[in-house]
Order: sequence, then C-alpha cells, then structure tokens
Amino acid sequence: MTDLYIPTKDWLEKTTATSNIHDVYKEFYTNETVTYTQPKGDLPEWVDWVSPPKFGENHKFDKSYVAKIENGSVWMCDRGEGMVYALAPEHTYFQDMVFHLYWDYFEKVAAAKIPPASACHGTLGVLAWAGHTNYWHWLHDTLGRYHLLQLSGFKIDKYVLPPLTLPFQRETVEILGIPEDKILELTPGKHLKAEYLILPSIPFNAGTCVQWTVKFLRDTFLKEKRYTDLDCFERIYISREDAGWRKVANESKLMELLTKKGFKKMIPSALTVKEQIDIFSSAKVIISPNGAGLTNLMFCQSGTKVIQLFTSTSDEFFKMGQYIGLDYRFLKCRNANPVSKEHEVLKNLVVDVKKIARVLEEEGID
Repeated sequence: MTDLYIPTKDWLEKTTATSNIHDVYKEFYTNETVTYTQPKGDLPEWVDWVSPPKFGENHKFDKSYVAKIENGSVWMCDRGEGMVYALAPEHTYFQDMVFHLYWDYFEKVAAAKIPPASACHGTLGVLAWAGHTNYWHWLHDTLGRYHLLQLSGFKIDKYVLPPLTLPFQRETVEILGIPEDKILELTPGKHLKAEYLILPSIPFNAGTCVQWTVKFLRDTFLKEKRYTDLDCFERIYISREDAGWRKVANESKLMELLTKKGFKKMIPSALTVKEQIDIFSSAKVIISPNGAGLTNLMFCQSGTKVIQLFTSTSDEFFKMGQYIGLDYRFLKCRNANPVSKEHEVLKNLVVDVKKIARVLEEEGID
C-alpha cells in the first residue's frame, strides 16, 4: 500500500502548476547546521530509535516548511495518543506529517477506518501532533509548528490543537497569545475537512531536537533573556517519582548525599510552566534522569552544569545543551532489580552514589 502515502511537497508538485508552487509551499531554515561535541562523563548508550550523532562532524538538519492544501483534512485516530494524520482530498495521506512509529498501524489498520470528514469553513492551521501530553513533545513539536505558521504568512482562521486537558498546555497557549475563539480542539475520532489546510512540518522529523525550535521557545518564554535569581534553587535534582517508569530506585539514598550538597528536589509536573522557567533559569547545577523534565534546560543560562543519569538515553536534551552552551555530563547507571522486560528506556535505574559523589568532587561541587 505504498501508494497510500506521499511526502507533502511531492503531492503539491504533482497537483500544482510550477509557476504557483511558491504560493502553496514555503521553506524555512534550509541551511541549519551544527557540530556536536562529545559530552563529559560516560559514553552514551542510545535508545534504538536514535541515529547516533557523529561527534566532531558537521550535521545538517532537514529543511522545515509549510504547505497549503486545498480541501485537505486532518484526522485523529481514536487509538493511542495523538495519532494525527493529514490527508489530501483523494485520501492520500502525507507521510511526513506523521510520527514514524505510527506509519505501520495506519497502513495496516487505521486507513480502512477513517470516518467521513466534517466540513469546516475557512483555513485551518494544524498544530496537533503525536505525544501532546508529553511536556517535551508539546513544547518542541506542537508549539514549534506554531512558529512555522507565523513565518509562512498564511492567514489562519482556526488553529487545530489536540485536546487541551493539561495545565501546561493551556498556560503555554495563553503565553503564545492564541485567542480562545481561534482554537479548534481535535479530539480522538474527529475528522475535519477545511477549505484550506495549512500544514507546518514537524520539528522532530527535522532532527529530533532542532536549533530554531529551541531559540523560538527561549525567545517566547524567557522574555528578553531575563533570568530569575532564586538562591534556593541554584542546585536542583529533578525527580521522576510521579512517573510510571524510568524512576531512580534508590532515590532516597541519592538524596541523602545531594541534600548535604545543597540540592533541592523538584517535581516539574507539580509546578506551573512559569515556576519551572524561574527555577531552571536560576540553577547552576542540575542532576536528573533522562526525561521530559529536562525540557526546561532550554531556559538555563549558558554554562549551567548538567549531570544526566541514564541506562540508555535519547538524544534531544544533550543536543539542546549543545545549542545553549551547557556544561553537560552523562553518568551511566545500572538497571534496577528485578530487571524489567519492558523496553530499555522504560526501566528503572540505580545510581552509584559513591560514583556521583566523586563526580561532584571533580566538578568542584562541595
């Protein structure tokens, strides 16, 4: 069924006169490059979906773009979280607008279950995408798409967002300044057809974590780079005690050491976005297992020390640290017993407290 999907630009080139292509397709950040340097500490062991960055070599990101589709539609599958598909009028779907882990399900199951679309007047700008309840994917990917819509100059009548069920979603949408009457929530099972569908590309698909998205979010949320000075949060430990996986199994033992060193434990999900920004922009040293709480590193000052705990790790937070100039270090941990049969990234971990004590000493953290 490979004829079921097509990259957005390819479809436009097939259906649009060459002289008019620039009216419906615009590219941005076409020459974004970076050279990643190897962080301090233990060598990272990447999770299986990561394409390992080549340290010391120039990396070029994929282009970002916005497409205008006449009579296009957008559908959120009623399975999983954020299975969002954008379709052309003839029900070809745009492959590059989908989270790659959802391709197989769409092709084998979901494509045969797409309900009729409800017609919407005007032009819909699509922000909804996968992982919208995850703080990282929400900021980097969903809100990153908003920046591309701004750059495109296309007139938007309504913004298609996922269900806004979490406080951080509402808070950040308000900061962006999207009026309530211009929000159209795409709930599971809903299929909407627009006179025109405006599709910004997915930041994640351009390179997991891209520079322009981080800069946009910093400029938007960290107004005029005004850092907060909270003395009590110069040293913070990010806990995942509220998460269902990837917890630090010996956290109480770890905190005995860190408390003596002046660290405060914080649980990001218990705070507003503004509170998280204030704390991270105040921090001088951050210790954390791999997780969405590290999204807030984008609000840190250059030079902030970060010690990321991991058994295996994704690459987005390390990359973000490179863009901002953080002093980044990986610290390898072991899997907690009994060792789970879950995917590697879901397993709980045990921190070698003696090892991290030595690392803190090496870093001059008394």
